[in-house]
Amino acid sequence: MTNGQRQAHKLTAAPDAPAAGTGVPRPFGLFMLAEAATLGIASYLHRNGRISLGFTVIHGEHFPRASLPEAIIGAVLVLGSAIVLAAPARARRAAIFATSFAIFGVLAGTAFVLISGRPSIAIDLTYHGVLLAALVSTLVTLAVRPLPRRR
Repeated sequence: MTNGQRQAHKLTAAPDAPAAGTGVPRPFGLFMLAEAATLGIASYLHRNGRISLGFTVIHGEHFPRASLPEAIIGAVLVLGSAIVLAAPARARRAAIFATSFAIFGVLAGTAFVLISGRPSIAIDLTYHGVLLAALVSTLVTLAVRPLPRRR
C-alpha cells in the first residue's frame, strides 16, 4: 500500500471504528442486567427486606456482610451492561471484566456461605450455584463467540 493509499484509507475509515473482536451483541447486556437484578434483590433481602408476591411474602434476613458485596457486584454488572447496551461495538472488554468480577465475587460468596456455620444454607448455595452457572455461561460465550467480519 502506498503512502497515498494509506492516507485515503484513513480518511474513509470511521475515526472511531472499533478494533476487530471487540463487539458484543446487545442481548448480552440484557442478560447481564438480569444477573445484576438478582444481586440487587439478594442485597435488599439481606438488609431485612421484604418482597410481597401477593400470595406470600419473602422475608429477608439482616446480614449486611453479604448485602454490601452483593450490591457492589451488582453495580459492576450494571455498569458493564450499560456499556454493552450503549456501545456494543466497543464493549467486549467491559463485559468480560464485569462478568469475571462477578464470578470472583460469587465464588467468594459461596466460600463464605460454606464456612459461615449457619444451619440452613441450601437456598444460599442454590442461588450461588445458579448465578455462577449463568455468569460462567455468559463469560464463556463472550470469550469464544465469533464476531461477524466487518466489510
